[in-house]
Amino acid sequence: MIEAIVLDWAGTTVDYGSRAPIIAFKNAFAHFGIGLSEETIRQDVGLDKLTHVRKILQIPEIANSWETRQPTIPLTKATAEIYAQFQIEINKVLAETAQLKPGMTDLIKFANTHHIQLATTTGYTQVMLNQILPLAAQQGYTPTYNITSEQTNHVGRPKPDMVALAMQKMHISDPSHVIKVGDTVNDILEGKNAGTISIGVVDGGNLIGLPKQAFDQLNIEQRDRYRAKAAAILKEAGADEIINNIADLIPLIESIDDQQHEMPLLLTPGPLTTSFTVKETMLVDHGTWDDDYKELTQWVRRELVTLGHASNEEYTAVLMQGSGSFGVEAAIGTAIPKRDATLLIAANGAYGERMIEIADYLAIPHVDLHVPEDQAVTLGAVEKALTAHPEVTHFAMVHCETTTGILNPIETIIPALTDNGIITLVDAMSSFGGVPIDLAQLQVDYLITSSNKCVQGVPGFSVVLAKKNTLQATKDNARSLALDLYAQYQTFEEHDGKWRFTSPTHVVYAFAEALRELEQEGGVTARTHRYQANETLLREGMQDLGYELVIDETVQSPIITSFKYPTVDFNFQAFYEYLKNRGFIIYPGKVSKCDSFRIGNIGEVSADDINRLLNLIKTYTKKELQLSVND
Repeated sequence: MIEAIVLDWAGTTVDYGSRAPIIAFKNAFAHFGIGLSEETIRQDVGLDKLTHVRKILQIPEIANSWETRQPTIPLTKATAEIYAQFQIEINKVLAETAQLKPGMTDLIKFANTHHIQLATTTGYTQVMLNQILPLAAQQGYTPTYNITSEQTNHVGRPKPDMVALAMQKMHISDPSHVIKVGDTVNDILEGKNAGTISIGVVDGGNLIGLPKQAFDQLNIEQRDRYRAKAAAILKEAGADEIINNIADLIPLIESIDDQQHEMPLLLTPGPLTTSFTVKETMLVDHGTWDDDYKELTQWVRRELVTLGHASNEEYTAVLMQGSGSFGVEAAIGTAIPKRDATLLIAANGAYGERMIEIADYLAIPHVDLHVPEDQAVTLGAVEKALTAHPEVTHFAMVHCETTTGILNPIETIIPALTDNGIITLVDAMSSFGGVPIDLAQLQVDYLITSSNKCVQGVPGFSVVLAKKNTLQATKDNARSLALDLYAQYQTFEEHDGKWRFTSPTHVVYAFAEALRELEQEGGVTARTHRYQANETLLREGMQDLGYELVIDETVQSPIITSFKYPTVDFNFQAFYEYLKNRGFIIYPGKVSKCDSFRIGNIGEVSADDINRLLNLIKTYTKKELQLSVND
């Protein structure tokens, strides 16, 4: 939950309109014969004041004006001269502008009642702040910690150092439990760079800049225009939310707390934790025959092929209602002809075994290559099976086997089989979108994934990325009406994105948003980096706590990691409930030869989340366990 609020001073909590810095800057430059507009000053309000002076002097017209009006003082010394005068000028106005803004008293009461710590960061120096603090205290505002850049080796906004120091002093390690509030772009950037929730406040802030009396005299339409313009600037800077009055923070905190309480973090290989915006997309209803929806479906199909580094001329994406297993069964049931075909299945975990079960159900002739669960499938083992069974025409395997977390080497196996004329199918359920896969280079015939995996959508449909010329030769192969991959493909193509049967409209819109967010993150490469960083942090942290890995690190995927029970009498269910009660959902093990559990590293999960989990596991004791069970 929200543990602390880090607030700015001028324009946010005191000094309605952020007038003090403006007056002081104007008077300081005027002292040397240079006139400044408010617009020039307000561009960089929020920086520490020495840096702000330096930036203003970098404006060519201002620099030229200085050299003209102060020929005896070189420009290199101008910053120090003006800053010294600024300190004189600001001291004249700080006291008269130190009145708390409307809403602050309510926020202070709320924070005290809910045990939320209050701290501040500021562009003011400690000497300047010392004038404000006693005046704020007289009005009931006494932040626990007040951080200036003098305490961070003069590193101020927009860098995160001041917020980081405030969190350190408050003994808070998770920035997602902290709100940074300010009225300037630099405030928002400071919060974003620190990883906190960044909130922009509009009324009485720097971006409107009007004294309270002047703002109150505006009509409603004029106020709304001012607010909209300021909000747009703060939103563009990355603000998570915008509020008008500082008291509006109260219901926002209650809403955030409710969301955090209701939404445990899913450390699983899918379904996984999705972003709030992906969830929010599903609040609107859509019709399956709607042209916009069909157009979106076609866009999603094209984007998926692009995500696989392939051309839409060579590959197509076929969306199938249902879970990932629906897609696997549709691909197997459609790809394999009803006569003169044999499927070789390589299985080193539960999902390879599921392929075998599907082939049994569909009465498809198959040869099974069983590989130990803690070992990867190898090209050598596959080639040996092919030599023993020359009748094999098709081959299927799992890329990331989430039974253990093994990443099988499809990049060496699949091209070799393709060169031998064998049709290939890869279950890339838990890897596509989270691990780089180049379809054009791989030349796989069918690659299957799901909406609720590494693209970070929600459950509802599977995806089969298929080589067009291979798929087009499969008419009449299917053993099922609903799972006929060829017929589904033809319907999409012939009816401009229309699904054959009722489709999961909400899920498709959520998935489209997830695709956009994947691109915003930096694509698959950036996402792989985040997942890998999560996995490394988790694996090394758990090993430091004495937990052993199930598989060798050399074949470990960034998707999910398996750990052995630490003791023979380890109670996994109690451990699971302990973590669940504290906001984390993990997975039981699936390995048959040892007792284990699994922790996923994918989804909307950060290194801070992994650190919080490790801290919980570190403090997991029999006493705490008993308490959590009794709860």
